[in-house]
Formats: sequence, structure tokens, C-alpha cells
Amino acid sequence: MAKSLPAPKADFVGLDDGRVHLASGGQSPMLVRHRAAFERFMADKAAGEPGYVAHMEIAECAKRQIAQLTHLPAQDHAFLGNASEGIGRVLSSITWQPGDNVVVSQNDYASGLAGLVRLADLGVEPRVVPCEGWYIDPQGLLDACDSRTRLLYLSQVTSLTGQQFDVAAMSEALAERDVIFLLDISHALGVVPVDARLADFSVSSGYKFLCAPHLGVFAWNRERRPDFRPLNVGWASGSLTSDKTSYTPHADARRAEIGNTNYLDVYLLNESLDYLLDYGIESIAAHTGNLVDTLHAGLVALGLEVVTPASRNERGSSVSFAVADTEPLEKEARDAGILLWSGSGRLRATTHLYNSADDIARYLDWLSSR
Repeated sequence: MAKSLPAPKADFVGLDDGRVHLASGGQSPMLVRHRAAFERFMADKAAGEPGYVAHMEIAECAKRQIAQLTHLPAQDHAFLGNASEGIGRVLSSITWQPGDNVVVSQNDYASGLAGLVRLADLGVEPRVVPCEGWYIDPQGLLDACDSRTRLLYLSQVTSLTGQQFDVAAMSEALAERDVIFLLDISHALGVVPVDARLADFSVSSGYKFLCAPHLGVFAWNRERRPDFRPLNVGWASGSLTSDKTSYTPHADARRAEIGNTNYLDVYLLNESLDYLLDYGIESIAAHTGNLVDTLHAGLVALGLEVVTPASRNERGSSVSFAVADTEPLEKEARDAGILLWSGSGRLRATTHLYNSADDIARYLDWLSSR
């Protein structure tokens, strides 16, 4: 039976001092129980070869738990240094031809933008689709695709405004055109439902809604895109022939892991996943969705320029409003015990499983009293 929400603030490091943490879209707090996981890692690391085997077993356990969130098989996942590495793995696996093009919104995440724009050096046209204001029009992205489009990058939930997309509709449209769908789930995984079966590749950071350290989660949909062969390889990604003249990648997503996994990060991630799954992602999404409804309505009532879509179907767990100089306002909120995230001309508040209706009320009261 799923636990009731909100989750106890005492379960998280740093949340039992009365502060309101609305900054998980930047980075979330970690769990008190991570301290025991850290001790387990150190004990295993001191145990010689059996400890190394234990590291790999924990990584496999974490992949099985991630699979419950993405709906892909456990072996279709890899752990990397960060989500941006995953983007690079995908881009390096494609044989680009002059005249190819790739599509991304100008309002999407910087790593996706940078990776695609960089392809211009290979004769690939980066089609950076402009936006009218803050909103990303999904049809505009599809309209930018043509017969030479090789790949489209999209965040399921954008970091800029918290806009959420109908991934199923995008998936169907791109599959019909044989366009590689690279989905960034960093602002979705752990807080709203994700279905990585709808994309060819999915990438996520671990330090946001997974309440884990700074690692990356990579998911390869082998059924939809079986020909993934990244250029960067190492001892962990495959095997050499006995004469050392030929290399064969592993059949599963380990081909994206070129060396040792950051096992300490994975021990901590495994604890986070166990904790989140005890509550259930559907329950977490319903809880944060209700908080975001209240938050969005409250910001609109205050007369602020709310840049997050009004429709609940187009929202994740964040709400942002436009403001010219964000850093002083973020600091003012922090001094009042309210943690937000600034930058890019907007101030963002993000909800997670430990947030309560009282947190939202306190934030709105603070804004109205300024």
C-alpha cells in the first residue's frame, strides 16, 4: 500500500528547520537514509573483489527500479556522469551527412541546444525553432521537420517554465517520419509519469526529482532504435577479440557505459528509488499537481506574469513567473526561509513529494506581503 503524502520533512536532510523547499527543479535535498547507504558503499569498497561484485549488484538493482519508472527493461538503462553525456552518446552514434538537419526549440534546455547546434560543423543544419514568448508550440517543432530531419530533441517538462508535452502524440508523429526522438526527462523522472517506450532515447539527471547525487540516467529503446553504436567506447562498453583488433559492443545499454559506474552515486540513487516507489509516481504526480493548481492560481491572482501554461495537462511540478532581475528576489525569499530557483528572466517554484499546502500558502503570503 502506497504511503500517504506529503512525505515527512524529517526524512530529508535540511528540511526539518522550518524552511520551505521549492527548489527541487534546481536540485532536491537528499534523504537521511542516504547516510546508511554511504556506509554500505564504504564497507563494500573495503572488502576487495567481493565488494566490487556488490557494487555491480547494487547497480543492477537500481536499474530494475528505474525500469519501474520508465517502463523499459532494466538492461536498457545505463548510468553516466550526467544527462548531457547521454545526449552526447546519442549524437555520436549517428552517421551524419551534409544536408541533414536536427530540430530543437529555442526555449529548451541548453545541453540539447548546444549539442545540436554544434553539429553545424559537420554540415548538419540545426533548426532552432523560435517561440512567441515563453510557450513552446509542439506543432511548430513538427512543422520544422522534413525528409532530411534526423533527430528532434525535446524535454518532457521544460526547465524554463515547467511546460509539459504530450509525449505520446510527439512520438507517433516522429515515428511516422522516422525521426530519432531524443527525450530529456530530467524534470519529469521521479515526479510525473514517464514512458520511455515512446522515445528512441531518454536522458535524465539524478539530482533533481530523483533526490540523488549528480549522475545521469540513460535509457535506450532497443525495440524502436536497434542500431545504437556510440562512438565513445571503453572496457565496460563491450569486448575486444582475442587478437585485440576488433571490438563488439554489449547487446544492451551497457554499451553506453565506457568505464566504471560512479558506484557511490548509484548506492544513493538506489535508496532514493526505493523511497519514491514506496509512495508511487502516480500518487506523487497527483499530489504535486494539486499543489501546482493552487500555486498557479495564486500567482495569477497576484497579477504576476505567469509563464507556465494554465492547463494542468501542460504542466509538470513547477510554476514560474517572469521578472527582470531574478537573483535579488530569490535571495530575498531565501532570507525568508523559502528556497526558489532564479535565472533566465523568471523565478521558478517547484513542488515535490515533501511539499505541503502550507508551503504553498507561505510562499504566496510572502509574495503578497512584499
